[in-house]
Amino acid sequence: MKKQTPLFSTALSAQVTQATLATLCLASLASAQSATDPAPASAWARDLGGIEVQYGVQARVMANGANFGFHPSAISADQPSSSFANTRLRGWVDLGKIEPGGYGFYSQFEFGHLAYGSGGDFPKRTVNGGDASGIELRRGFLWLMPDEDTLIKVGVQGWNDMFTERPAFDYKNDLQAVDAYDTTQALLANSVWDFNVAGVNLAGRTLDHAHYRLGVFLLGEGDSTFTGDGGALLLAGDLDLIDGDRIWGASLYYLRDNGDYSYGTFGGPLAAYDSSEDWWVGVRGHLGSDDWDPSVALIYNQGGTEGPDWDHAGWAARASARGAVGSGEVALLAAVSTGNDGSGDSGEFRTLAQSARDNFGGQGYWSMLPLSSPSGPSDVNDLGVSLQNQGLGLLTVQAAWIQALNDAVTSHLVAGWLQAAEDHPVSGAADMGVELAAILDWGLRPGLGVQFGAAYMLTGDFYSPGAGVDPDDLYELFFRFQFEF
Repeated sequence: MKKQTPLFSTALSAQVTQATLATLCLASLASAQSATDPAPASAWARDLGGIEVQYGVQARVMANGANFGFHPSAISADQPSSSFANTRLRGWVDLGKIEPGGYGFYSQFEFGHLAYGSGGDFPKRTVNGGDASGIELRRGFLWLMPDEDTLIKVGVQGWNDMFTERPAFDYKNDLQAVDAYDTTQALLANSVWDFNVAGVNLAGRTLDHAHYRLGVFLLGEGDSTFTGDGGALLLAGDLDLIDGDRIWGASLYYLRDNGDYSYGTFGGPLAAYDSSEDWWVGVRGHLGSDDWDPSVALIYNQGGTEGPDWDHAGWAARASARGAVGSGEVALLAAVSTGNDGSGDSGEFRTLAQSARDNFGGQGYWSMLPLSSPSGPSDVNDLGVSLQNQGLGLLTVQAAWIQALNDAVTSHLVAGWLQAAEDHPVSGAADMGVELAAILDWGLRPGLGVQFGAAYMLTGDFYSPGAGVDPDDLYELFFRFQFEF
């Protein structure tokens, strides 16, 4: 009788119960038994040439109370309160051995968000009426690691631009995590903020000090064809050179859209269009030192539509630094982008990510401020501010103080100022406001933590519903209880 080899890697926790494992893997495998079950028929014990099963989960309960809703375009003088609580579960399974010559399949499922008090599931609504919750395949791709320096992914996968904090170039993390958390501050499109694409991605290292990434993708918010009506095609290339503690990089992205993905709802022409295209080209540098990790980025964006014809050309820049000061850390961020002043030649800078969820061009967790833009602990009540910023551009300066209070608790104090590059056409003002926030991270157990936070915004006249109306100041209270392994 052929000897059967257990497929679990040693990294898996023996404390995970049989029921949890079955829940996570039901859609991928027909039989799910405990790691301790020696039954010969077990799918977990088949000899597949050393293929391993690795898995994980992220489960959260969160609550939010504020006096504004999701991405409001204007703020009244007397804002009503708004609150919600929900539950979300994400689980991933990777079938394969992560080593040179390895190959496999990564799949990730999502249950929720399940809003308390509601019989339906956002955003996976069903159409049969009544109480219903959905399960979606968030990501699923085949992968191949030809050698220790190369990773190929084919299928539905998260994607982010490289204009972010210092990259880790950790290909293994893509195959063993819910999200790659070193990409949370991407400026144009963010995988953690559900920018998922379908296609082919090749990443690797060459000449010992150069990292590259090449991709051809259909966008998840586009349609289903590479050509013809309905296609939204992204071509992406990145190159980063390591020079001691420094990293120098450049990127070129091209988006061809025949599916009303990029324009038509906000910014640019408000009417339907036949096709559009956009280019992004930029450079960046991570100037690391022993105490500080400063970084800079500069991006040029040009594009437009046909039928009707409309063109734009703009630019954006970002500078950040983080380092130890005394017993804590200081984080600094400054970002600027150009906007459309209403003249015939538009200077609008656009982000790559556009979706119904981000109807102002908000691309994700690029900012340190939790009220004006998305933030994990405060999802999802926010103003949707991004570098695109409704086509009006942005200037912001932000600072944070991070202090460990003990081995388990860390506090974050954040402040930031925001202003549009051009006046809002309704309010006639550019001042967006000043935001203050405080967040407390409490690690209860390994993999289990809770976050409390509050944010307050002295709202500027940019958000006024009309000239002469002072918008109400905004507040947000949030809570997140999360387990992840």
